[in-house]
Amino acid sequence: MLKKRQRPKALNQFVCIFISHKIPYMKKDAIYPAAQYYDRYINLVPDVDLQTALDQSLETLHALDTPQLELRGNYAYAPGKWTLKNVFQHITDTERVFAYRAMMYARNDKQIPPSMDQDEYAANTLIDNRSLEDVIAELKAVRSATIAMFRSFPDEVLLKTGICWKYEMSVLAMGFTAMGHQIHHLNIIREKYL
Repeated sequence: MLKKRQRPKALNQFVCIFISHKIPYMKKDAIYPAAQYYDRYINLVPDVDLQTALDQSLETLHALDTPQLELRGNYAYAPGKWTLKNVFQHITDTERVFAYRAMMYARNDKQIPPSMDQDEYAANTLIDNRSLEDVIAELKAVRSATIAMFRSFPDEVLLKTGICWKYEMSVLAMGFTAMGHQIHHLNIIREKYL
């Protein structure tokens, strides 16, 4: 019969400390270099650490009155403007792009990612056959994946940078940009769609 190998006590203590360690998250004032252009989104996020901003953004999505929003899913407030479903799909698509860029910077990928043509994305969503509930469920799933990714980054990774469009941005700035982008569009939804 094989004997089970025992871990040294010191290693057990290390494992317990490592597993219970909560990675600290930085606030917006730790963003360097300043995120030109994207600061309009970052400035919408409350003065909280990134982990709190991520968690609050998901709570906001869970608190949406989806049945009420569903009634306005195909509504556009003016000719040529996106429908409510398009706006939520845009938030999702853009978050995927921001998360990919953050991952590139975190992994030291020095390529400059291509820009995103949001109108081309919107024109090719094939969203008419989807319910708004389904679109919002997709956004929640993407947000959960974004949260898991950022939760894996220690502070030194959050400070890594890359080029976004033509501006140098940090992983931390990308996280706050994604959260501010959602706030920006939810403000527009409240003002023009409801």
